[in-house]
Amino acid sequence: MRYKAILIDADDTLFDFKQAERLAIEETLSELGFRDPNAAEAYHHINEACWKEFERGELTQDQLKIRRFRELLDQYGIESDAQVASDAYVSALAAKPHLLPGALEAVEEIARHRPVALVTNGIGAVQRGRLSRSPIAPLIRAVLISEEVGQPKPHSAIFLRALELLGVSDPESALMIGDSLSSDMAGAAALHIGTCWYNPCGLAPPEHIAFDHIAARISDFPKYALM
Repeated sequence: MRYKAILIDADDTLFDFKQAERLAIEETLSELGFRDPNAAEAYHHINEACWKEFERGELTQDQLKIRRFRELLDQYGIESDAQVASDAYVSALAAKPHLLPGALEAVEEIARHRPVALVTNGIGAVQRGRLSRSPIAPLIRAVLISEEVGQPKPHSAIFLRALELLGVSDPESALMIGDSLSSDMAGAAALHIGTCWYNPCGLAPPEHIAFDHIAARISDFPKYALM
């Protein structure tokens, strides 16, 4: 048995975040009396840039929550409070537990044999809201959310806390599965946790980040987790 515990990313690894984000932003802007078919894409780019800054420690999570909406509202010339928009979005997103195809089956198979922790950069109310509405909730032994831990991936604190909760003393006996090279793979590799890069688009493996396995499909997760 190579791996005794499995850490898995949430968004774009198990959860269909793109669909949830699109629906939530459409609902939020609709509440403000605004509709634009391109708004979800505009928000996605702003949000993604903010999260990258957060991962680099250039932005706090509280700043991120407000700034992304201030930029979006300014872009569209909407006169509304960014805090109000942020609160509405968080509430809407927390109610969107959409899983990617095959995610439930993969986690079910892994959880039958290994303890599983969800390790995610996100807002506690959003991630716990979505997880509580998802059929994978009973399969997850521990939930680590950056807002609650106080450090995001790729910082070591969130990974070390996950290992602690799963009772793992040797990082090399755990495996991290995720789609992000900069947060999931880099953070886990720095602690010598095994790494499985979820790469559904078939991107060329980068030379600057090392990882142990590449999964092209979610159905590949158990194959590597249960080695």
